[in-house]
Amino acid sequence: MKAGSSCDCLICRLEASLVAELSDRQRQEEFQLFAASSEILSVFPTAVELILHLHRQQDREQNSSSDQILLELLGRSSEAPLHAIGQRLLLLVFVPTIHRTTTQISIAFPALARDDTAQHLFTVLLELLPSSELGSRRSHLAFTIARKLRRSAYRWAIRESRSYVRNDMDGTLAALPATEASGQDSRSPILLRQFLDDCQRRGWLSAEERELLTQFKLEGSSGQELARRSGHSAVAIRHRIQRLLDRLRRIAAKPGTAVAPEQLNLFSR
Repeated sequence: MKAGSSCDCLICRLEASLVAELSDRQRQEEFQLFAASSEILSVFPTAVELILHLHRQQDREQNSSSDQILLELLGRSSEAPLHAIGQRLLLLVFVPTIHRTTTQISIAFPALARDDTAQHLFTVLLELLPSSELGSRRSHLAFTIARKLRRSAYRWAIRESRSYVRNDMDGTLAALPATEASGQDSRSPILLRQFLDDCQRRGWLSAEERELLTQFKLEGSSGQELARRSGHSAVAIRHRIQRLLDRLRRIAAKPGTAVAPEQLNLFSR
């Protein structure tokens, strides 16, 4: 629910459709029944106000305060008569995350259709919500879901890109020089993942440092998100990431490290 947005992508169209549906009088009555027996949910007179509240929490980087509401939504949505409205609410809660992640994938993998990425993410979200893994969590729910969506999106995009190259019968994509911008954009995540794997194997990065760089460089996690998860300040996280990147630049620039030029370019300032 992005005020003044002129975006007409699949995600925004679905969001508008769900909001219109939940604003219908009959759906409003269903929401009131859905929320009536919950002390947490009953304070919201309409479904739209509940969603707006959760989105404001995300915008203010206070996702932990929404954990109780999300836990309640997840629990109520497992009840058969309430499943449909609960699912619609949860989809709307994570529309901004899906929109942001889809944009990141579209930039990193320009050959992939934006709508395909969005559909993959909605499918992953619907599969994740009732999972036992998520059901066992009691905190950092929004962060956990966003991280899993990003990870799944990048893994899917890498697989799809490889398949796209293999199945291109005229060989056009396979023949593109590695120095061309479009090819470089789509190959960068693959090269970076390979480079980080190699750095960890050689002992240049610890498992924790590799995970931090993976979340930041490959999955698009912000410094604020990483700070909330680790308990450190955002400034400390940014400084640590910068030190790690500076270290990798120095290592990659040394003779005999067998680092490809394309990989070295990934760490340019």
